[in-house]
Amino acid sequence: MRIRSKICILLGVLVLASCANRGVGPQGGPRDTIPPMPVKSEPENGSVNFTGNRIEITFNEYLQLDNLGNNLLMSPPQQRPPEVKARGKRLIIQFADTLRDSTTYTLDFGDAVCDYTEKNPLHGYSYGFSTGPTIDTLETYGRVYMAENLNPVSGVIVGIHDNMDDSAFTTMPFLRIARSDSAGYFRIGNMRDGIYRLYAVEEKSKDYRFTIGEAIAWADETVGPGDTTELFLFKEQRQRLYLQRTLRTERHQVQMYFSAPPDSAPRIRPLLDSMELNYHVFPSAKGDTISLWLLDSSSIKQDSLFFEITYRRTDSVYNLEWFTDTVRAIWRAPRLSAKAQEALARKNRNRRLVLKSNASKSFDVFDTIRLTSTTPLAQIKREAIHLVEKIDTTYRDVEFTLAPYDTLPMTLLMPAVLEPGKKYELQLDSGALTDVYGISHIHANYGLTMKTLEDYSTIRVKMTTYHPQARIQVLNSRDKVVREQAAETEGTLFKYLKPDTYYIRMYLDLNGDGAWTTGDWSTKRQPEPVYYFPEKIQTKSNWDFEEEWDYTASPQTAAKPQELMKPKK
Repeated sequence: MRIRSKICILLGVLVLASCANRGVGPQGGPRDTIPPMPVKSEPENGSVNFTGNRIEITFNEYLQLDNLGNNLLMSPPQQRPPEVKARGKRLIIQFADTLRDSTTYTLDFGDAVCDYTEKNPLHGYSYGFSTGPTIDTLETYGRVYMAENLNPVSGVIVGIHDNMDDSAFTTMPFLRIARSDSAGYFRIGNMRDGIYRLYAVEEKSKDYRFTIGEAIAWADETVGPGDTTELFLFKEQRQRLYLQRTLRTERHQVQMYFSAPPDSAPRIRPLLDSMELNYHVFPSAKGDTISLWLLDSSSIKQDSLFFEITYRRTDSVYNLEWFTDTVRAIWRAPRLSAKAQEALARKNRNRRLVLKSNASKSFDVFDTIRLTSTTPLAQIKREAIHLVEKIDTTYRDVEFTLAPYDTLPMTLLMPAVLEPGKKYELQLDSGALTDVYGISHIHANYGLTMKTLEDYSTIRVKMTTYHPQARIQVLNSRDKVVREQAAETEGTLFKYLKPDTYYIRMYLDLNGDGAWTTGDWSTKRQPEPVYYFPEKIQTKSNWDFEEEWDYTASPQTAAKPQELMKPKK
């Protein structure tokens, strides 16, 4: 018994000691945050008279490669990129193309080289060598911005040409290249002394030259080593135009979706053996979608309809040409139970025209009353539509005009003189509006209460350096345009602004079309210049604000408020 008791006591002590020391012993140190570092290379970084086709770089720990295709940049670029592999602690580069004589090459790995365990990237690692007796060491710098909003742009290829001909940008790969970083900055290194043309392209085709459809920028003046240049990236107005798809989401409606608004109305011809198809054509507000509203019951009942559509689409070099295509619109009825089918049929038999209005209890004094239908309108009885002012328990008729928003109206505009702070009511007698299917609505009333002038604020922008082609925009906190007007010499007044945080932007409308215009490479026209007021404006109800602005007082790209800066990736 005594021996057995001693054994039990000894086991208990060991268990307690084990529990008490659970935190003692190897627990793992802090997380490794140190990237791999190169310790040697064959040949050495910065070597000259390189004649091989293979480079081997050894690091101090095991490697892996992350997103090599988007990180690795070889300058000058090669038609076939080198093959790069991570083997243990070694990075092996095998060249696929023959290297040029007496040329300095740079391999920028970006963030591709990472350690094997924690994937810590070696930021901005580069390796350079020369196939000649010297290695070029000169550099040029700069930053890339979006031309329309001055946001920095990352991931853009910036390149130089020593060929001064404009055709070099579209026919030849760049002589040397770099990629803009997360803040839009770029550095083109290992240059020879000389004079160059500088370009940027949002590379998609991987040929390191401008292909129509890519966003671009260029410097009007030549650059040399040591220069710092700002580039303003833009996309030309050219868009690929083609018919994307045809859908029939309702039996009575066919929709044709285009990649961009057609420059002229497409010609649509139904392909039917025994009947003519009766329909209305209705383009969307943007013009990139065309709706066909089928009118006769025989065509609506058909599950498949065929159309021949002739429209202008772009070819491979963005030239517009007439093209004829045949499309099929298929109606696939939803699978419904007998009870659900009966309910749907009853709903269709009792269908009324659905109307919506923007009338509200907080109606803006600068707004216009709108009345919208879910189907195209065929008949409007003006005498059955009334607008009245509510004065206590009485009503007073108010004059208004009625203007269809489109040639095939689904939205009606009702301009009228409405006074701040007063109450109004839009009254529609039964049958005032009838759609193309002969369906009308029941009696409807829409009440609205006008805001008071005290609900708004006013901003006056006075240009101390006035430019006759300036247009001023009021922006919200998302950098979106709220209002826009041509600049006036005595100050540009923006009335009826809701109390909020606003910013001011200006562009020079050089072509006088009343809108910001992008650039064009074929005519070497830069995009219209944009400027930001450097401060935000916090408005309050019933307050008038006046800001004086000298847009020449600070550099164009330095004035934009930081809270609006959103780098484009």
